[in-house]
Amino acid sequence: MYRIILLFFIPIQFVFGFNSENVFYSVSKDSVKKDISLKTIKFEKGTAVRAFNHTYAPLLFYIKLRATDSIVKEMVLPPKDSLVVIQWEEKDRTIATQKFNTTYRAGYYIGDPTNTKPNTNYLYRLPFKKNKKYRVSQGFNGKFSHTKTASKYAIDFQLEIGEPVYAAREGLVVKVQSKFKESGGKEFLYKANRIIILHDDGTTASYVHLDYDGVLVKEGDRVTKGQHIGFSGLTGYTRGPHLHFVVRKERDIAIPIFFEGYAGKELKQGRKYNVKKF
Repeated sequence: MYRIILLFFIPIQFVFGFNSENVFYSVSKDSVKKDISLKTIKFEKGTAVRAFNHTYAPLLFYIKLRATDSIVKEMVLPPKDSLVVIQWEEKDRTIATQKFNTTYRAGYYIGDPTNTKPNTNYLYRLPFKKNKKYRVSQGFNGKFSHTKTASKYAIDFQLEIGEPVYAAREGLVVKVQSKFKESGGKEFLYKANRIIILHDDGTTASYVHLDYDGVLVKEGDRVTKGQHIGFSGLTGYTRGPHLHFVVRKERDIAIPIFFEGYAGKELKQGRKYNVKKF
């Protein structure tokens, strides 16, 4: 587990207001510390802060004004690499520390906006086993929890605990979590087991609410379409077992997608669907 390094004897998460609210259904506070660490570096005239990206995905690191939530600086951290994100001269040390405490906050999104070009013609494989129909318990713009920019095009498939989950598209595994055991209300929002896969067009797919210890892949693995990657479960913010599936482009914006056998058709809440044979 990576830790947040201290800056001027003040925890860096307080200096920058570093948090995880930006990644819906994706990142817990512990995961933030694992994904990025910040280190202070002294140079001749002052101090710099270097951000280290520990993931296999590019991360869009940003600094925002607290008052308006507007971005004042952002940069892409390459996978397994680091960049200086801010620096100041020694004479500005006290002012800089106080200002960041009260004025700014920092965070990140998975992905590189400059290299994200969603393939809108791609047909995804339904992420469950063949020869069985599964009900959509919540579809696009679902009123229960699919109301935000990051979730409006998510689909909830009514899988039971322990049923196999398959990759809907080939790609690189960039995030996995399988340690959580419980479910419930919004206090469990960031406590869902999941897999996040980065696609060749820069989009990501999230497979969420997986079972405890129900992940069969690891970060850095390349998976093929239709590969068995995990097991459905009952973890995180949910009222019952299901698989939450969503594809996002840059800045965690959910996008509409279509599936093999249902090209151009939106999967409707309450209806059952099965993997089509080709």
